[in-house]
Amino acid sequence: SLDVRGKSLNDAQHWSAPQVFGPRARYVIESDPAYLELNEIKRHDQGIYRCRVDFQNSQTQSFRFNLTVIIPPSQPVVLDRWGRVINSTIIGPKEEGDDILLTCRVVGGRPQPDVLWFINDNLVDNQIEQNTGNIIENRLLWTSIQRHHLHSVFTCQASNTKLMQPRTSKFVLDMYLKPLVVNILNATESLAAHKEYQIVCQSTGARPNAVIQWTKGKKTLKRVKEHSVRNTTLSVLTFVPTVEDDGRLLGCRAQNPKVAGLFLEHFQNISVHYPPVVVLQLGSTLAMDDIKEGDDIYFECKIQSNPSWRRLTWLHNGVQLPQNSSSTKIVRSNQSLVIQKVTRYSSGSYQCGALNSEGETLSNEIVLNIKYVPLCVTDKIISIGVSLDETITVSCDIITHPLASKFYWRFENSEEVLEIEQHRFSSNGSSSQLHYTPTSEQDYGTLSCWGTNEIGTMAEPCIFHLIAAGLPTSVINCSWRNFTNAFEVTCHQGYDGGLKQSFVLEMLSSRYPGHSINLTNAEEPIFSITSFDQLRQQLPPGGHQQPDSLKLYVYSVNQKGHSARIFIADLLIPAAPKNAAPSQDPKSNLLTPILIGLFLTIVLIIVIIIVRIYLKSKRLKQNINKEKRYTEESKNTLLLVDISKKDKPTKTTKWMNNVGSSIKTKTKIETIDDEQDPDLIPYPRLTDIHQEELIPINSTGSAFAIKQQLAHSPQELELDKANREKGADRFYHQVNHHSHPHHQPIVTSTTYRDEEISEAEINLKGIEDFLMTNRVPESCV
Repeated sequence: SLDVRGKSLNDAQHWSAPQVFGPRARYVIESDPAYLELNEIKRHDQGIYRCRVDFQNSQTQSFRFNLTVIIPPSQPVVLDRWGRVINSTIIGPKEEGDDILLTCRVVGGRPQPDVLWFINDNLVDNQIEQNTGNIIENRLLWTSIQRHHLHSVFTCQASNTKLMQPRTSKFVLDMYLKPLVVNILNATESLAAHKEYQIVCQSTGARPNAVIQWTKGKKTLKRVKEHSVRNTTLSVLTFVPTVEDDGRLLGCRAQNPKVAGLFLEHFQNISVHYPPVVVLQLGSTLAMDDIKEGDDIYFECKIQSNPSWRRLTWLHNGVQLPQNSSSTKIVRSNQSLVIQKVTRYSSGSYQCGALNSEGETLSNEIVLNIKYVPLCVTDKIISIGVSLDETITVSCDIITHPLASKFYWRFENSEEVLEIEQHRFSSNGSSSQLHYTPTSEQDYGTLSCWGTNEIGTMAEPCIFHLIAAGLPTSVINCSWRNFTNAFEVTCHQGYDGGLKQSFVLEMLSSRYPGHSINLTNAEEPIFSITSFDQLRQQLPPGGHQQPDSLKLYVYSVNQKGHSARIFIADLLIPAAPKNAAPSQDPKSNLLTPILIGLFLTIVLIIVIIIVRIYLKSKRLKQNINKEKRYTEESKNTLLLVDISKKDKPTKTTKWMNNVGSSIKTKTKIETIDDEQDPDLIPYPRLTDIHQEELIPINSTGSAFAIKQQLAHSPQELELDKANREKGADRFYHQVNHHSHPHHQPIVTSTTYRDEEISEAEINLKGIEDFLMTNRVPESCV
């Protein structure tokens, strides 16, 4: 209450019942209108309030007010699907496709509050599922959340009045996301074997960032470097492909590190380019240790290649086999090599090689040992010189595979044939040794030896011809030549004593008795010394500084000894020049003449090339001139015939007809008219042409002048006929001296030089060679 009786309004006395309001209530008179202020409103403060005003001189007035006290709800509490209170502000993390079940619980509140669910400020649920006493619940079920729901805000709101802000509880949705994209950025379709590559795999969209794992087939690869930028993960694989990787799958797996099932994979086929991998195998039906001459064999070449091979070669002992051979057939459809009717020469190593764009590879070697009948090492008859009562060992060496199991020996001469017992010789599979001692002349003859193995017996034996051997005879017909600083000795060999002999030039020093210098020639008794320095170097120390005389002897040597020495001459070796040091290196002495000879050879080759070029150009120029000259002759011939037809003088016409018949002028004119594209003259037609028929009528290079006689007597005609029958040379001689005291010859306007007669006198052989060389057209001739 407020009591202002006997007081001013400012001094009015306030009172509040302590049992009801106490100090919470106060009447405020400072404002207009005045009002009752209640602080800290309690639930029981609700009710009807009456305001009564008593006036001193007026009637009391009363006013009633209904006070409604609104009790706000408690702070909403959110429970998960298992009824557990969510104390954080994060829901999850959840996975795509999960369902969210949230229960918002509110206690108290008057009037009853509204409990609402908002997602991103959008109302999604306003229905109350449970109301027991003063507890109100709203259950939210959000099914199959998706990637776009990440970081969505779930809000539970409780409100029962607009006089205050609603009570809310907010939660943010967190999610685990699998990668959206994973790609191998490098192509793996053409990788070179054993070369290092950096292959990159990129993944985006995972939350948290994906972990990338590389696989090759079922194997996990470890050489990886990985880094992440925002929600993108890059992984770099260091990869060295091998031949075995060709055709395998290279996989990049991007996986959410928090959830095992959230992954994405990308695979690429690995195509490795490599040189062919070649393996050679003998035919499956063949046994390598049981192949003999005459068998057919085949090899199979297994090739693994990327890209495909384009050439297959076969090698025998490192040499490429021919493509087409009478005994070898290469079948390329299945990479097989077939060898028909093998021989012992087919033994050896075999390989196949394949080529593609990456290179060429050879296969493993297969070594074949063809079994064959034994053969003698040499197909020649071996002559062995042996003396009476001399024991020699005759070795019968054979080529065989497998080794020979038995040998046979035979001796024969003009009187008898003897088989030699087995115990008289020894053998070791590839050779047999017979110890033989001739004791009489009848013991000289021929020894034959055969070997046999599991394949068969030798078809032709090894033959040894035993001859009586002795010392060789001396050389004969010796001569020698002495030069300023060299000499040469030449002899003819004598009888070799039945054995191979060699020849020795022995040079005995006069200044140093007992010291000799020997030269040996195993083929013939010819010796040459190009420089005395070669001899001086073989003299005792200091010998090159003094002159010396060498006695030259030549003798023959064989296994039995040497022949008598033949004295050739005394050779004087002058002392070496004092200002010239003795040559210590024989190679340096030979170096200078070799270089000089090489230089001269090069110069000679250059000169020969220049001369040949000059001669060839000169010959070409002559041929061109001859062609021009013969073309001009043909034109002049035609011109003379036309003139003769027009003028038709009696004697001139006869002379022209004779000449025209001899060179076939008329025939050639007809040929020119008939043949628009004349053939070249064939060689056989030249054999039918006489020498006088090849004499040109008019030639700028001829000394023969065409003369037209005004008249001919019968004696002159007979003489002319006789001269023409003597041949072309005779014919030319008669014309040059044909002058008559009573007839002045008429000469054409063309002039000729006497020194050119030789060019006009062309015989049959010259014409034939010229035509065949230059291929002169028939019309021109």
